[in-house]
Amino acid sequence: MNSGRKITEGGVLLAFYSVLLLITLYLPLVGGVSFFFLPIPFILMTIKHSIPWTFGFLFIAGVLTLILGAISIPLTLLMGLMGITIGYCLKREQPFIMLFVNTVLVVLGVILAILGGAVWILKVNLIEKFFDIADASMAQSTEILESFGQTISKERLETVNDMFEMMNTLLPTLLVLASVIIVILFFLVSQPFIKRFSTMKIQWPLFRELQLPKSLLWYYLLTMVLTLVVNPEKTSFMYLALVNLMFILQILILLQGYSLVFYFAHIKKWPKVIPYLVIVGSFILPMVQSIVRILGIIDLGFPFRQSIAKKKE
Repeated sequence: MNSGRKITEGGVLLAFYSVLLLITLYLPLVGGVSFFFLPIPFILMTIKHSIPWTFGFLFIAGVLTLILGAISIPLTLLMGLMGITIGYCLKREQPFIMLFVNTVLVVLGVILAILGGAVWILKVNLIEKFFDIADASMAQSTEILESFGQTISKERLETVNDMFEMMNTLLPTLLVLASVIIVILFFLVSQPFIKRFSTMKIQWPLFRELQLPKSLLWYYLLTMVLTLVVNPEKTSFMYLALVNLMFILQILILLQGYSLVFYFAHIKKWPKVIPYLVIVGSFILPMVQSIVRILGIIDLGFPFRQSIAKKKE
């Protein structure tokens, strides 16, 4: 492709990104939707052109963002690096798991860099600010209710405080989960554009075929034993590590259980809505979630799927 065509395509994609950025920054309701389209110009640029051209495109987008509003520079950095990672992995025809993991790591790394940069440059801890705002909002809500003659019980206040304390403890895990959810949503939004304007596409694996490493079960059991035996203090690093590790392992085992439900529904030719009802039910009823987690443990520890397949034969 000659340089003139490259510059033309880059200009079109840059204009597209600029419009999306303006909508995201200045139209709150519509911007919530346009936000998920921001990485698309970087993905297409990376798929169609070389890495030096792509980073040159990111640099120009950064300069343009600086003109539109310096505060949005971190947003362009996040969208640009995420889009470049997705486009590069697709161009190299890497398997989905590598595409997904690499993109999550980039998103997580940029988020941590933004949080660290805010502390280093602006002397502002965004995480502490968030919890301060949450505490202030809770106190204000309590005052408003009391002004109307209603009181919040001490038990309920303690429950809310415990929830905020747990969120603070699980912050590393929550950042990882946020990165995972962001990447999944961006994949879903970007897929039609990637298929329309290139010969590539994101090859989603079938969820019912998800099979996590069996060693995960041993990590889960070991973490559970350590939590019960060591019983660390809540302020210690050991407590922070064990709680976050246990939370992540429980989520992974829950995913394995959901996968087994989808697999069983496929084998038995159940209506497609049933597995989704199980997922919804697990968020509403703790008992359903416990059953799904047990199914995940069984699926990791025993050749349950092979037995189902043999019975079908």
